[in-house]
Amino acid sequence: MSQLLVVAYRTLGGIPLLEEVAEHVARGPTRIHVLVPIGDGGSEAVVAARAQLTAEQERLGAVGAEVTGEVVAAPPREAILDALARDHYDEVVLCTLPRGLSRWLRDDLVDAVTAATDVPVRHVTAPAGHAARLATRAVRLTIYLGESDRYEGRPLAGEIVRRARRAGLAGATVLRGLEGFGASQVVRTARLVALSDDLPLVIVLVDTAERIEAFLPVLDELLDSGLVTSEELDVVVYGRRAAR
Repeated sequence: MSQLLVVAYRTLGGIPLLEEVAEHVARGPTRIHVLVPIGDGGSEAVVAARAQLTAEQERLGAVGAEVTGEVVAAPPREAILDALARDHYDEVVLCTLPRGLSRWLRDDLVDAVTAATDVPVRHVTAPAGHAARLATRAVRLTIYLGESDRYEGRPLAGEIVRRARRAGLAGATVLRGLEGFGASQVVRTARLVALSDDLPLVIVLVDTAERIEAFLPVLDELLDSGLVTSEELDVVVYGRRAAR
């Protein structure tokens, strides 16, 4: 049986972590210990983290993993090395917020743990909190480009979606238009066979204002031209409904 040490705090409840565990379970029986190092957050933080841990154990158990867990009021590196000293693990799965938002990454936690142990360390990036984290206000970032646009030979739209997922954004959707034109004044339309491989595309990203702002430098790198807009909105429903 494979034994994993999953280390997470603000990212408990994120879809990327669930997908990572499900992949391990698909390869064979998996036992997981979820370690939640909260530093010196105080008694209220401990209570809140324990509630999150209980929900996470149920969620990961639902995909077939055997799950235990603990909340530790200690710095993450210290808590991880202590857990590795107490039990045998085949891999450490360290789940953090995206770069630029994660204190653990600013403190070089992944490199520090990797250097301190022979156990393989896998870094997973995820959004913060449970899927309901967008229950009130959010920002919609809309990107307008053409289907023929490329980045290093690859479709630009697909590259933006991959980068958005890697950054841990809550969601991304690519919409294919039937007809339109932009700054070039060239009409792109599905009604003209010769131009049907260059239809207008719209990419919609939705997340908190802070995460959208952190993603803008990625777009600066990827886009040579195109139109990007942002607007605040109210999120009514986000995430999957719980099974009844």
